[in-house]
Amino acid sequence: MHVNDLPGSRLPYNIQAGEGQRFVFGTQLATVIARTEDTGDLMAGCLLTGAKGSTFPVHRHTHSHEAIFVMEGSASFVLGDESYLLSAGDYVNIPPGTAHGYTLLIHRTKLLSFTFGGNANDVYREIGTSYAGTVYRETASEPDWSCANGSVDIAFATDSTPTSSEYATKVGTAPGGLLPYVLAAGEGERMLAGDQLYTFLGDQRQSGGTFIAVLTEGPKGTPIPRHFHEKHTEVFFCLNGSLQMFAGDRDITLYPGDFLHVPPGTVHSFQLTGNDTRFIGFLTPGLFEPFFRYLCDPFEGHIYPLEPLPFRFDRVLQHMSELDLKLLGRPGGPPPPAGA
Repeated sequence: MHVNDLPGSRLPYNIQAGEGQRFVFGTQLATVIARTEDTGDLMAGCLLTGAKGSTFPVHRHTHSHEAIFVMEGSASFVLGDESYLLSAGDYVNIPPGTAHGYTLLIHRTKLLSFTFGGNANDVYREIGTSYAGTVYRETASEPDWSCANGSVDIAFATDSTPTSSEYATKVGTAPGGLLPYVLAAGEGERMLAGDQLYTFLGDQRQSGGTFIAVLTEGPKGTPIPRHFHEKHTEVFFCLNGSLQMFAGDRDITLYPGDFLHVPPGTVHSFQLTGNDTRFIGFLTPGLFEPFFRYLCDPFEGHIYPLEPLPFRFDRVLQHMSELDLKLLGRPGGPPPPAGA
């Protein structure tokens, strides 16, 4: 298990809050926590933060599908021919070819960005400079955006202007296809399994099967069985509380801002160990979506209940032949012996 080290090949690794490869551009800082070479060309991810008024010009990706989760602060965001006022907890789905860009409206606004396909995440290395600091610079010259021309999957858009000066309305339910959208904080398709609330920020329909994005939240709980997947990669990013994870050959505790990459074949499990723990997970490709639909029941609330519903793992077991899931234990049972 690599810790605070991007391995350069598809291996399990853990990046603690503030660590990663850092690049400063203008008054913004990009902290890269996953590159295509670390994930088998499946995905790449970074944290973006900056000073009030910092911008990223409107641009498009030809191949890269980008997903952005607003962690802190606020931003004015162009998406297609609309503009949106983003706040903490909002989620933005940006299919290839969609014009998008932003202006940060609050100091220390923080965005979590993941791209799937293409090399759009390499733009920060091209336009920025390697940086030892963990916070952005408040005064700096504008970056040379032309440094990215032709080298990464990004094309700056001069033909995209929002049709209205008013901010567009965010959606409460993701559309049923491969379309751009901004999902309002706390909204999305919600499902409950026991005392854990799962919210689909985006399922296979919104990514063309490339990935799913799931927000998980709940109280302190019991561990799920150790298991592994043969075909898909899973990443965990802790937003609140803490979760105890087993991955590969070691136990790891994730705190807010910590990241874990779990490639196929890696035995793993998790247990929520902090009060009101929340984490966002990206799974690629999106073939694991049916697991959540078998495990969970639809839920209209926005907060997990104090009295949990029955945990319906029996439905998962009935459909094991359909799922990319290999169990090494049983729900509620002890973990397998070391080395199992």
